[in-house]
Amino acid sequence: MDFIANRPIFPRNSYLIINGVKLDDHNNDGLKFDVDVKTGEEGKVGVGTFKIYNLSQDIEIGSEVELWFGYAEDIGYYSKYEVIKKKRIKESSSFIQELTCSERTKNSSKIVSISLDGNTRISEAIKEVTKEMGINLISMELNKDKIYTNGFTCYSQGFQELRELVQDSESKMTLKGDDLYIYTDKQKDQAIYLSFESGLIHNPEAVEQQEKEVKVNKKSDNKKEKSKKDDKWEDEQKKKTIKESNKYDYTIECFPIHYIKKGDVIYVESDDVSGFMQVEEVSISLSDSWNMKLGVKVMKDDGKHKDNSSKNTKNKKSIMNRSLS
Repeated sequence: MDFIANRPIFPRNSYLIINGVKLDDHNNDGLKFDVDVKTGEEGKVGVGTFKIYNLSQDIEIGSEVELWFGYAEDIGYYSKYEVIKKKRIKESSSFIQELTCSERTKNSSKIVSISLDGNTRISEAIKEVTKEMGINLISMELNKDKIYTNGFTCYSQGFQELRELVQDSESKMTLKGDDLYIYTDKQKDQAIYLSFESGLIHNPEAVEQQEKEVKVNKKSDNKKEKSKKDDKWEDEQKKKTIKESNKYDYTIECFPIHYIKKGDVIYVESDDVSGFMQVEEVSISLSDSWNMKLGVKVMKDDGKHKDNSSKNTKNKKSIMNRSLS
């Protein structure tokens, strides 16, 4: 198991590229801007809000915004967004352009027309769809690479076609701007190592199972007497609701790290919890304070990496130190 460690958390460095023009942040002799971005639910795209202070140019709907951030020289591309809504705000002596954005770009919204002959695998269809859309297939791991014996034909929005193909392969996808990542829930050979020395801010917080009383039989609740049948139905509904509401096991707060995305495997080492986890949701805030929140699922031990995780515990600090030098 190879652990990918994080770089020093100083000093902050970020910029936007709006329609090809670079805009540095106020830490680098540019303009102040605040960023709040969040990944979408499974099969959906992320959203973002960008507040830019005192920018003389007016940003139009349909403009594309790239987000780059990091620390010192370790700065990297995070994602690309399309402006779908805008408004101007007057705050004290500042004029703010507030941009509401979608992580789906013009390329990912294209209509694609493809016809492939018989005995076509899902992986081949995905490659052709992404090629037609003009997006980058960064990685592809499929649970099932089925064969379409009758071939594959489509004429619809490329993003929708990709979503259906990925679902048919019993896998998951993350679309970051024009970059597509397809992944599974299986353990990977590499994990991002996250500890208090490499960016972790607090101990992981267990997600409380919410909505225990939601979606129960309200009509039955109002009865003076309930039958055993009602009680059984209610218990089953509560169990179902608890399972549905618990999307992930822990919430992790760390400093923003540009290469962490939904679907990545991380190894968390903290005072309370240590182990492999898969990222299910990402929220990033770049404003006066920087933070990143990850919704994660604990990965079940398949027996393949049990010895590796314990063996590498002694080497984690040295791996991290090498990356810091």
